[in-house]
Amino acid sequence: MSGGNCPETPRQKMIGMMYLFLTAMLALNVSGELLLAFQLVDESIQESIKTTDIKNQQLLNHFETAELANAAKVKPVRKQVNDIYANADALYNHIDSLKRMMVAIVDPEGSLEEGYKGSDNQDVAAQVMIAEQGGARSTELKTKIGEYKEALLQYVDAEDTVLVDAITDALSTEAKKPSKKGQVQPSWESQKFESLPLSASFALLSSIQSNVRNTQADVTNYLLNSIDEGSFKFNKVESLVIPRSDVVIQGGEYRAELLLAATDTLQLPDYDIQGHKVVRQSNGRGVLTIAANSLGQKEWKGIITMKGPDGQPRRYPVTHQYEVIQPNVVISPTKMNVFYEALENPVEISVPGISSSQLKVTFGNCTYRKQGDVYWVKPKAGFAGGKALVTVSAQINGNTRRLGSQEFRIKPLPLPYATFAGKRDGKVRKSLLINQSGIFAEMGPDFDFELEYTVTQFSIATVKGGFFQSALSKSNLLTKEQIELIKGTSRGSKINIEEIKAIGPDGRNRKLSPIVLTVD
Repeated sequence: MSGGNCPETPRQKMIGMMYLFLTAMLALNVSGELLLAFQLVDESIQESIKTTDIKNQQLLNHFETAELANAAKVKPVRKQVNDIYANADALYNHIDSLKRMMVAIVDPEGSLEEGYKGSDNQDVAAQVMIAEQGGARSTELKTKIGEYKEALLQYVDAEDTVLVDAITDALSTEAKKPSKKGQVQPSWESQKFESLPLSASFALLSSIQSNVRNTQADVTNYLLNSIDEGSFKFNKVESLVIPRSDVVIQGGEYRAELLLAATDTLQLPDYDIQGHKVVRQSNGRGVLTIAANSLGQKEWKGIITMKGPDGQPRRYPVTHQYEVIQPNVVISPTKMNVFYEALENPVEISVPGISSSQLKVTFGNCTYRKQGDVYWVKPKAGFAGGKALVTVSAQINGNTRRLGSQEFRIKPLPLPYATFAGKRDGKVRKSLLINQSGIFAEMGPDFDFELEYTVTQFSIATVKGGFFQSALSKSNLLTKEQIELIKGTSRGSKINIEEIKAIGPDGRNRKLSPIVLTVD
């Protein structure tokens, strides 16, 4: 038997590499900044599981189709597949229940789906899986994994060593050996749950769940290939349409593959589509290409012809609808419809139906950096008061097309307002004024960016001993002389804070509005 029934996909290789990365991280004293890395690994494994779930459903559909054609031969194998799926679901759900039990302990209000607090907790996994009930839950989990592994191996020929080894390795509950001689051999459960952040233990449990789904798919595919497909006697023929997409951007093209289910490879069908040409491929499929030059709902129809067992042509009607739409660029300023100079302004750009990797974006009078789906845009110096044109193009069918643009205003940084004792004017108790450390600059409540200004100087002026006196500070902190001026005031005295200057991210030292306070 060949081991080619379970080739490792690129995505499985990626998950394996991430698993090795996670294992390496667990050898370190992991701190808070790596918790997000563990969560991202877990999320990537979950996405891989979703892909494998789709594959498993497709395999099950293949068995259903095969059973319709040859029930006597396929039905016994189909029963085996049903048993595999039931065992896989039971083990997967058991691991899921352990996760939910841990979440309920660290965050009774949290959930696996909506998120939870306590991902850095290094005690709960060991408590649930090792400390409580004498480690019975770990023993039970290892037993269930071993039983599932043996249930799979009973359907695989022992001579297929590649698949046997793959299943054995994926579902192993043996502890990893220490990297250095003389080190204590930790148990399997210790490596998975002891002294680890909860997010790391969850990633390891998700890896086991991923292995459950992958081995389920491998053995199911093995059983499907073991059936002699050449002996099927199809009793139903139907036309199928496989479009690349049912929505097409104007200027692009609509593309679909046409085929008959159960086509005999020695007798290829003929395609007759009204008003359009179909290219028949060597595998019997017909490729239909229609230029999408106008907007709106479209429809095509025709006939697929194939000779029946009696040598007479059998004709099968086929029809399909699709829609041609106008390109729709969505340029979303995360904060507001302006770019502020000296700041990185976040902008999200998307085009429905087009991957972000296909987009080319230019920003007039600005520089930018891309992080995920967000563009951080910074206007060039000297363009305040002008505009920035954001233009979006995309690679469509090998050609670059301009999809749209949008203007943004470039504005200078707004000025903050200065506060003393948390106020800009009004009455303030003398004791509170004396205990202040200095002057601070704050942005208005309607400004959405995190913008900091630092006060570089200010003066305090008041009447003391019948004379108007003032004192200057060359920082944002009160000087001794200024404090003495405040101490010398009486109730009802005015304190003027003037010559206030502050510096922002643009490096400019700007003058702020004065503050007038009354001693209470």
